[in-house]
Amino acid sequence: MSAPNAPSAPANPAAKAGLESIALLLLSLATVGTAWCSFQATTWGAAAQRLTNQSLAASRQAAISQLRAAQTAMLDVLLFSEHINARAGSNEALAKFYADRFRGEAKVAFDAWLGTRPFENVDAPLHPFVTNLYQPRLLTEAVEAEGKAAKLAQEAGEAGRVSRGYVLVTVLLATALFCGGTATKFDTGGIRRAVLGLGMLAFCYAITRLVSLPVQM
Repeated sequence: MSAPNAPSAPANPAAKAGLESIALLLLSLATVGTAWCSFQATTWGAAAQRLTNQSLAASRQAAISQLRAAQTAMLDVLLFSEHINARAGSNEALAKFYADRFRGEAKVAFDAWLGTRPFENVDAPLHPFVTNLYQPRLLTEAVEAEGKAAKLAQEAGEAGRVSRGYVLVTVLLATALFCGGTATKFDTGGIRRAVLGLGMLAFCYAITRLVSLPVQM
C-alpha cells in the first residue's frame, strides 16, 4: 500500500508579508504618480491648445496686415505715379497737390528718394518704393505677426509633446498599479515575485521619464 502524499510546505509568512508590504508601497506611490501625471497631461494639453489658438490668431493678423499693406501700397504708388505725371507735364501745382497727400511712410520714402537726386543721378533708385526707403508699418506688423505665429506654433508643439510624455508615464504607472495589485493574488512565490518585479521595473522607468518632464501649475 502506497504512502499518502506529503503536504506541501507552507509559504514563508515573513516573505509573503514582505512582498505584500512592497506591493502596498508600490500601489500607493503609483496611485499618487498616476493622479499627478493625469493632472500634468491635462494641463499641458490645455496649454498646447491655447498656444495653438494664439498662433492661429497671429497668423490671421499677419494675413490681414499683409492685405492692408498691399492696399495702402497701391494707393501710395498711384499718388506717386500721378505726381510724376504732373511733374512731367510741368504742372508744379498739381505735382505738389499729390505730394502733399502722400501718407507718412510714403512721404518719408519720397523725401529720401528725392535726396538721391533721381532726376540728375543715374545711379539713384528708379522709385521710392525700394525696401531701404519704403518701409510700411503694416508690412512690418505682418512680419512680426508671422514670427509670433511661428514661435507660438513651436511652443504649442512642445507643450503637446510634454502632454504626450505625461500620458506615457501614466500608462507605465497603470502597469505598475496592475502588477502591484495582482502580485499577491498568486499562490506561487516565484510568480508573485516576478509580477511584483515587473511592476517595480515599470514604476522605476516611469519615474526616470517623469523627472525629465517640465512641470506646469
